[in-house]
Amino acid sequence: MFQFILRVLFSQRGTASELRSTSYQNHDILGRPFRGTERMGSEIIISDSHTVGSGTYVVGTTETASGTFKMFVHRAGWKCIGATVSSGIIGASAGAGVTLAVGDGTTADKYITAFDVDVAAIATLNVKGHHYTPTTDKIVIGTWSAVVPVAGQVIYYTFRFVA
Repeated sequence: MFQFILRVLFSQRGTASELRSTSYQNHDILGRPFRGTERMGSEIIISDSHTVGSGTYVVGTTETASGTFKMFVHRAGWKCIGATVSSGIIGASAGAGVTLAVGDGTTADKYITAFDVDVAAIATLNVKGHHYTPTTDKIVIGTWSAVVPVAGQVIYYTFRFVA
């Protein structure tokens, strides 16, 4: 064991002034990739879908223009490291003006900047949401633009967190 520790300690390359991340590992010596569980963390993936026109909404009982819908709860202390939202055709026709943004109830586009869902589309985590770690539980909310989406269509979403 002592020999292994010495190999790792003396295997650092570069000069003494070279900057390294706090989680730097020399993979040439360790021979395996970094895993979050080794630093007392674990990855949590939430993958679900939302059917337009179902559920409970802030505005009425069905989805309306400028309405919102609840997706899931972003737990306090979870760091958001990835998000993808995709859809089929949600608007009545191409150019109808239906957009979807995903936020935390305070900032409408905290995770996903409003994107056009009049055509099949996919959007990924924006800069504001990357590594966002709330101190209290936050409800993740989808917000429609000022155009009513077509009932029965589906939004798919996958969020990745480290806790």
